[in-house]
Amino acid sequence: MNKVSVVVLSLFLGACSSLDSKSNFADSVADVQPKGGYIQVTGQSYVAESKANVGADILKSSLYFTYNKEVTQNSAPESSITMDVSYFQSYKEYETVSFFGKTIELEERQTSRESCSEHCTKTQYIKFPLSDADIQQAREKNLEFTLDGQNSTMSTNFIVPKAYIDTIYNGANNHTAIAVAPVAVPVAAVVAEEPKASQAQEMVNYWYGQATKEEQSAVTDWAFKNRKNASPASIEGSKEIEMVSYWFNKLDSEEKSQTMIWLLEQE
Repeated sequence: MNKVSVVVLSLFLGACSSLDSKSNFADSVADVQPKGGYIQVTGQSYVAESKANVGADILKSSLYFTYNKEVTQNSAPESSITMDVSYFQSYKEYETVSFFGKTIELEERQTSRESCSEHCTKTQYIKFPLSDADIQQAREKNLEFTLDGQNSTMSTNFIVPKAYIDTIYNGANNHTAIAVAPVAVPVAAVVAEEPKASQAQEMVNYWYGQATKEEQSAVTDWAFKNRKNASPASIEGSKEIEMVSYWFNKLDSEEKSQTMIWLLEQE
């Protein structure tokens, strides 16, 4: 990997962090990917404002919005909110989400994790779908939703600003416009350049930079163990390390070797 490219990319992505209600939502888009018949736009991690309706306040949470824009009829999966939420351990967990006058069951992305020091805490990894109608309402008046536990033993309200939803929604439209109207470059104007990092390499660097130190070490160990494995199983855990392993699996053998050197240099 071009050393200069790595340095510049690191400086650029180092400024990125989780968004909150005071952020500039012009920077809400983390990734845009053309898929088979649709375009997928993934938002930056967002820390939503929260308030307990029943039970104690949560300890922390983060979420991101994924918008799937249909290009070919009936080809796009549902758009969604993906979320991690941590709270003091309870025998009950969040089971349903309510928004825009409806209540649906939460999808469990992976088994909840528990940890104990002075107090025991639990982290849930959840997801719920958003229809096109839901997205249009959220663009107009925010996405306000409530997570509820069994028998209403705990209930927490969250607010996601309409500007965050709208920027990600428009990210797909802008990408479509660019794809439809490419700019022709005269052959005579093409100048030989040093090799640039591929998109997969850039995304590995980006999501690695978003991970914690512990997660970065786990990623490096995983990548080293799987450097000769063509299709290793992805790491389960936070969004950041899941995305690192996803993009690492997109690298060709030469890119994996370059990326391994870069990962070891970060330790």
